[in-house]
Order: sequence, then C-alpha cells, then structure tokens
Amino acid sequence: MSIAMKQKIEIKGLDDRGRGVGEGLSIPFTYPGDVVEAELINRRKKIGRLVSILSPSPLRQDAPCPHFGKCGGCSWQGIKYEAQLKLKEEKVKNLFGECFPILPSPEQYFYRNRMDYAFGPDFSLGLKDDRDQIISLEKCLLMSEESNQILNRLRYFVSWKKLENHKAGIMRHAVIREGKNHKNYVVNIITSDKGPFPLEEFWEKNKDFISGATWSINLSPADRSYGEIQAFFGQDALVETLNGIEFKIPVQSFFQTNPHQAERLINTVKEFAGLQGSETVIDLYAGTGSIGLSLARFARKVMGIEENIPAVELSKENAARNGINNFEALAGKVEDLIKGLELKADLFILDPPRPGIHKKVLNALGEIKPGKIIYVSCNPITQQNDVTVLMGFGYKIEKCQPLDMFPHTPHIENIILLKN
Repeated sequence: MSIAMKQKIEIKGLDDRGRGVGEGLSIPFTYPGDVVEAELINRRKKIGRLVSILSPSPLRQDAPCPHFGKCGGCSWQGIKYEAQLKLKEEKVKNLFGECFPILPSPEQYFYRNRMDYAFGPDFSLGLKDDRDQIISLEKCLLMSEESNQILNRLRYFVSWKKLENHKAGIMRHAVIREGKNHKNYVVNIITSDKGPFPLEEFWEKNKDFISGATWSINLSPADRSYGEIQAFFGQDALVETLNGIEFKIPVQSFFQTNPHQAERLINTVKEFAGLQGSETVIDLYAGTGSIGLSLARFARKVMGIEENIPAVELSKENAARNGINNFEALAGKVEDLIKGLELKADLFILDPPRPGIHKKVLNALGEIKPGKIIYVSCNPITQQNDVTVLMGFGYKIEKCQPLDMFPHTPHIENIILLKN
C-alpha cells in the first residue's frame, strides 16, 4: 500500500541489499551523501521511493542506461565505478578486518554471458521494474551488441507472428547466452502450454546469427525462466572456455555469469591453494566443476560433491572433454556425504549458495581438520558467520580477496583462505 508521505532525507549508509538508508528507511537508487525527497511506500518493511534528488552525493555519476531508475538490474549504475569498488571493499573489511584490494571487473559493461528476459503486453520483451511491469529493452548495457541484436530479432519475430505474452497467449521468458572466450550464442524460449512456438521458423530466420535455439514449456505459475525442453535446433548448449578449459553448458544450467572475472577468481583460488601436484582436493558445492576441473591439473586428485545430478554428470562430461583423468564427482547433499564418506583431503574448496554452509558440514570440517580451506562466497555476510564457526575449530584467516563480479550492483564475491 502506498503511503504518500514525502519527506526530506539525508542518506547516511547502505543496507544489506545496497539500498540507501536514511531516517530508518531503505530507498533504492539512493547513495551515501545524497539528500533526497522520498515517500514511504511500505511501513512494515520500511521501504521508501525516491521522488527527487535535492543534493546529489559526490559518489554519483550520470548513468548511461536510459532505463536506469526504473529497471532494477543495475541499481548502482548511478555510482562512479571507483566508488563502487571502495564501498564493496569497505564492506568486506568491516566483516573480516582486513583484505587485499578488491579486484575490479575487466569490463564494467557488456560483461554478462547470460540475461533472462520476460515477455509483456503488446509484444514487449525486457526486464521488470519495481511494479512488476515489463520495460521493453532494445539495448541492455550488460550484454554484448550481438546479444542485443538477438533480443531485438526475437521481439520482432514474436510481433510478426502475433504471439502474445502468456496472460493472453503463450510467451513467457527468453534466455540469451553467449560465449565470451568462445564465440557462440544460444537462445532458450520459454512458453506456457497454450500452444506451440514456431521454433523451426525462428531458427531458419536466425541461424545465420545464433548457434542454437531451444523451446521449453513452463507449467508453473511461478515467474521463472526455465521449463521442460520440447525441441531445439543447432546447439542445445553453450560452449565456453575458462583459462583454457572448455566447458559445455546446457541452456538451462548455471555457469559463472562474468567469464573474464571468473578466470581471475579461479586464478586466485589456484594461488591460495599453492598446490604442488601431490595433494587431494575436495570441492564441496561443486556445481558443474569450473573450480575443481581448473585445479585438477595441479593436484593428484580432485573430487567434486554436488546435489544437482545433471550438474554432476556435466562435470564428468567436461572432464572427459578436456582429457582430465584425476577428477571424480559424486551426487548428493554435501551434509549427507561429507560424514558418510569420511572424507580426507589436503584442501577443501567451499563454494556454497547464498544462504551459506549447513551446520553439519561446518562441524564435519571441524572434525576432519584439513590443513587448508578455501571459501568462495557470493554473500560475505553468511560467509562471515560460517568463518566464525570455523575459527572456533582453530582456523585462522590467512588471506581475503574480494572481487567485483557484477559491476553496477551491490553484489560482492569474496575468497578466503583458512589454515589451522
């Protein structure tokens, strides 16, 4: 419920989601040092909406994207990049005491290899604003010019075929993925089950420009950009390389979104690991194996553990694809397997999802006591909670390296080396 109470507010800090905070309100698209006029829109959650900027923060810059302030994809695009880096580095220092200087992204724009778009009324295709309305994009500054052309070609095709969005027709989402180091482009078009999508016709008209097209159906009312695959033409997977290792990535599989910065992340893990060739490495929450496979050539053996069965099979396939013979992958929940297998290793790699590490896993690591633990996190707040538990088992932070994986957003990637 909107509560029209405009007030003058000085922004003095940021909340955990990177929104400006002043007078107890969190206000998107405001930054420390701003003096703004804002209105309260949610009393319970203490959320405000920016009405006007009365005095801009010295951190501000003019955002190059015309959709900034409406689309929520780049909420920090109004902050100078050097200031973004400083804010992120300070957050890590506040959590862990000390860290190396943050590693900036090699590209500030056009760095993403995947974007998920939604179809809206009148054949619109783009991203959602804070009112859940579709902003029809012709160009997103996070994706390459080629991917933006694919976006516009798809929008034109859907309009030409008069395929309405799912409230009136079938169209739901589109996912565009591109290889940054290995140039190829694949599209996954997600519809409801109200009718067929003319995939072959779309492919014939665009195969000069894309490497593969897939059609999927999502029966769930949830707003999610994946479904059951119905058909494909050309490639049904993206191909990408990281530090010379080639990965096959099915259209609906997770993979690092900023590949050039992901290479730096992997190189940092490799440097922290200091492998001599005789070590056993266990990679927990291993995903498709991007870290484990990258370390395999420097270790005696690498074992990955991952709950998602297709990801496990894919990591094995990618190991074979690259002639890596000392890599093993097991499917199952980490908290179930870590005790039952009585795992022993010189190094454990932890790369959990945002909520962090299960207590059973932390306790098991406290019993196993490997010499080194490298903890890679996309959420330094939960990482700090988990590291505190590990420090209770005698571990100390040896190195801490933040990275900026997602410029113009408040998200931070952080790598910590722990030794006992």
